[in-house]
Amino acid sequence: MGVVARDPAGDVVAAMACKGQGAVAAEIAEACTLRKALQWARGLSFERIIVESDCVNVIAAMNNDLATLNSPLGLIIYDCKLLVTSFLSCHFQHVRREGNSVAHELAKRVLHAEADEHWDGDTPEAIAQFVIGDKIST
Repeated sequence: MGVVARDPAGDVVAAMACKGQGAVAAEIAEACTLRKALQWARGLSFERIIVESDCVNVIAAMNNDLATLNSPLGLIIYDCKLLVTSFLSCHFQHVRREGNSVAHELAKRVLHAEADEHWDGDTPEAIAQFVIGDKIST
């Protein structure tokens, strides 16, 4: 999984790439990534965040006030909603996969890494071109 934290200008302030959960359904993997990203953002003391994902069902579940606890996905979403209460402001929005290229490149990078990777304050060289591309396209 790949997660990127940006400032309002779109510059990367932190990033992480972590090995996934193994063979799980795509929505479960996306929800687990969301949970880990929220924990990470809380650990970095972020107060106001906007979360973007290309998984429309996970974003819809986070924007829905009703919690469905009778499924693995529902339980993970419930955890995420509890984490959201630790932020002053937290919004969720869907982006097309093309708009999420930096996170996808980080996720691909960790497939070949021996361990999880974290960056604080520096844009990882492997994704710099994608960060620039995102900034140009917005």
